[in-house]
Amino acid sequence: MSKDLGTIFNNDCNNILAALDGERSSPGDYRRVVDALLEHRPGLLAQDVGQPDPVVFRSRVATPLSRYLVEIARQVWPDAPTDSAERQRDLLERMFREGTDPLQVTIEACRAAGVRVVASFRMNAEDWYGHTFRLSDFGRDHPEWRVLRPDGTPAGNLDPAVPQVCEHRLHLFAEVAAQYDVDGLELDFRRWYHMVSDPLRNHGVLTRMVRLTRALLDDAARHKGRGRMLLGARVGPSLDAEPNPFLFPGIFYPQKPVNASCRELGLDVRTWIAEGLVDYLCPSLFLATLPGLPLTAEFVELARDTAVGVYPTLWPLAAWMHGVGERRVDLADEDQRPLALYKHDLCAAALRMYADGADGISTFNWYSHLRDARVPHLWTDGEGAAGSGADAVQSYVYPLLRDAERLRHYLREPWAVPPG
Repeated sequence: MSKDLGTIFNNDCNNILAALDGERSSPGDYRRVVDALLEHRPGLLAQDVGQPDPVVFRSRVATPLSRYLVEIARQVWPDAPTDSAERQRDLLERMFREGTDPLQVTIEACRAAGVRVVASFRMNAEDWYGHTFRLSDFGRDHPEWRVLRPDGTPAGNLDPAVPQVCEHRLHLFAEVAAQYDVDGLELDFRRWYHMVSDPLRNHGVLTRMVRLTRALLDDAARHKGRGRMLLGARVGPSLDAEPNPFLFPGIFYPQKPVNASCRELGLDVRTWIAEGLVDYLCPSLFLATLPGLPLTAEFVELARDTAVGVYPTLWPLAAWMHGVGERRVDLADEDQRPLALYKHDLCAAALRMYADGADGISTFNWYSHLRDARVPHLWTDGEGAAGSGADAVQSYVYPLLRDAERLRHYLREPWAVPPG
């Protein structure tokens, strides 16, 4: 089953919340956008639900994202407007008041569409930089438990090498597995770089956490009377060596390690596969531009003769069209060459992943469902956005990603604009 998931759509926790209209939007409006996403026909939706704390589901363990989001946004970006953060806060609080949340609505939509769904946790995202830990009560109570960078300075996230931090996360995972009708969990180790202090020594900490997560999923499956629940992981783009990075040109992160391989991040993928702990892996660069290819063949060889599926991550933006607002790809452009080039680059990268032995494709930061759903705040339409043409190609290509031959056929077609 794990080698036959088709495509895996990782959807971040705030793109729909930010695109809707805060208090004026409803859980039904949120559902409408999820339905637009599911029209892309992914095989599995990995819905991001937490950082891992704060979260966007109703929890007795974690802090809701809405509690400190606006406060922290003002501290991190003091000269920027906070209307996006306010919309996210207001809609999330309305959903809670009405007895639901983004995860619950997403599960209901997936069940109606026959799409499997897992709750994805970003294991140590630092999207709010040094203030990230202050988004949760747990982090505010224990700033001394932050990850230490190689130079000894604290990062913006908490350190699972601290036993209480690891225990807190396991409580979160168990809560979702027991209380929500998910098909499993995904551990996203590909958002930023600091997963644990001193990763070359502390890789056993993360392996223990993966091992315990596997055990709690098995326990939840027994209590629910169902078969094995999925455990996926988004991991580095290589096992040991840094591949050609194709890094996102708008991101400069001076604390990036020597390389972003699984080894340098503290991810002992070899042990995870040997012990049968995970069901699928998504090797990925961090904020890559096309082609942005991970070293897929390394993972395919490692997973050979096992049940573990390999789903490398296809990023949607090319360096020539995006990064610092250089170029959008719009349907209204008289010159259709950028649109044709974008179609070529997207399909060619996916086909290379299949040539390297991938069982399927995973995606990250694809937002064309927002335009398809005609949301009131199309935040990806700002400076540097992909544009309507790129969104149209993404919407057309996504259902093709599970089938290399259909991708080849589309790549050979003479038109630049997606048919229909």
